[in-house]
Formats: sequence, structure tokens, C-alpha cells
Amino acid sequence: MLGKKKEKNFAVQEIERYEKRGFFMNYGKMAHKRFGFLINNRLNAFEELHDPLRKGDIPLNLGAYVSAMMLTTVIVGALSLIISIIIVPLFLGGFVSGLISSAKPLDFISNLLLIILIPLLTSVSTFMIFWTYPSFKAGERARKINLALTNAVNTMATIAGTGVPPAIIFWSLVEFRRYGEVSRESEKILNDIENFGLDLVQALQRAANRSPSPLFSELLWKMIATIRTGGNLKEYLYLEGNRLMEIERMKTEAAIETIGILAEAYVTALVVGPVFIIIMTTIMGIMGTSMSQVNLINNLVVYFGLPIGYAIFIIAVDQVAPKR
Repeated sequence: MLGKKKEKNFAVQEIERYEKRGFFMNYGKMAHKRFGFLINNRLNAFEELHDPLRKGDIPLNLGAYVSAMMLTTVIVGALSLIISIIIVPLFLGGFVSGLISSAKPLDFISNLLLIILIPLLTSVSTFMIFWTYPSFKAGERARKINLALTNAVNTMATIAGTGVPPAIIFWSLVEFRRYGEVSRESEKILNDIENFGLDLVQALQRAANRSPSPLFSELLWKMIATIRTGGNLKEYLYLEGNRLMEIERMKTEAAIETIGILAEAYVTALVVGPVFIIIMTTIMGIMGTSMSQVNLINNLVVYFGLPIGYAIFIIAVDQVAPKR
């Protein structure tokens, strides 16, 4: 029976390894193989990406990821330059002219500046997306670990109460597959033990150092201390589960208060605010202000201010709202 479970576990690991050999991993390897000689001597400038890459569980080393980042930035910049040369004189120049002043079309110099500015902005944006993605991925994994950690710790306490060795506790979490990233971290611990020959304490130390979740790292360090001192692991996990439940309750209460503040800010900034601005610009137009300036303000508010404001509030509520 145990052999069948191990075979099933091995099959799941093989599937996950195959899934991780996707386009992005192959693309990173190709970029590093072709252009790594340009990047390897400059990796010190990108050293701060190393830790987020590991904590974000991104299956590329630093050299391959930086190579993919630089190659993609160059490709996006070149494509946006070609597209800008085509669409700015035909469409975009007239649209920008209408936003600024409907009476005066953009001249050649202005079109040229747009053609230069658009590829520059797209290249910088692509570079920044690649730069921030590992940290975003690590933060997303940390949030998923924290969400599943309370139930996982309670399960660990129940299994520890049966008197099984500590390694079996993590093996059980991998078997359950109900705890998402916690099961994934447990799988890495078992992989360090079975394939790299580490003992349990060394594997837990590695897992604590690479985990993106401070709560999970703290749990592992305390487990190490309990194992080394010969303490009662079941009692510790039971107390830790109660503590995590209390932390989750306080976070939920804080999130509800924050959402209330965001709702008030939303009404003020994105409901009352635009109406007030439109009324004020209308009064300014009646009092003699140039209509081009009035149109510019209204267009900036409607086409840029409101969409950006809505996006900011959607992201803020998504980050604050309790997840289940």
C-alpha cells in the first residue's frame, strides 16, 4: 500500500515537473544560451532579484531570467517602434491632437516625439514588469500559504498526535493536496530529504530560508527548536494552530475596517469628485476660460483619471479583502 502511494506521489511530481517545462522556462533557457555572454558579467546589478525568484518558485536561475527580461524588453521596444511609425501619423496623432486642442493638428516634430516616446514607455514598462514579477509572485505565494496555514497546522497537530515521525507529517500534507502552496513547500522538504540526502532539520532550515511566508518560516524554525530539544511536537502544533486562528481573526476585523475606509474614499474621489470637476470646468468656460483648456481637463479626467482610479480601487479592495 505504501509503495502504491509512493508511486502515485512520484507520478504527481513528474506531472508538475513537466508542467514547469513550459514556454517561459524554455524561453529563458534559449535567451540565456544565446545572449548569456552579455549578461553574466553584469549579474551583480540584478542580485536583488535572486531571493524573489527563489521565493516565487520561478523555475529559472538569475542569469536565465535576466536574459529573458532583457531580450523581451528589446523585442517589445522594436515592435512598438514599428507599430508607432505606422499608427501615429494615421490615427494616434489626430487622437492626441483632439485631446489637447481640437483646432490645431500635431506637426511633424510632435509626431516624431510620439514615435520615440511610445517605444520608450513600452520598453520601460516591460522591464519594470519583469523586475517586479518575482516579488509579486512571492507575495502571492505568501498569501496563499498564509490562507492555508491554519488548517494545515491543525492537520499536522492531529497527525503528530499519532506518534509518527515528523517527516511523515509533511508526507501527509503532500498526499492530501488540499493545502495548496503549503503542500508544495512540504513536497520540497521531502525532496531535500529523499533526493539530496539532508536530514529533517537541515531540510526544514532550507525550507524556512526560502519560504515567502514569514508565518510559515516561523513555524518551521519553532519546529526545529522543538525537535532538537525533544519537546512535545503535538502540543506545540496545537498551540500554534490556536495562535494562527487568532491572528486570522484579527486580520479579518482589520480588513473589514479598511474596506469601509476605501468605500468612503471611493465615493469621494470617483463619484463626487468627477462631478465637482465637470461643474467647475463648465463654470470656468462660462466665465471666459479657453474651451481648449476646459476640454483638456475634462478629457484627462474622463479618459485617464477615472479608469486609473477604478483600477487602483479594484486592486486595493482585492488586496485587502479576506480570502477564503
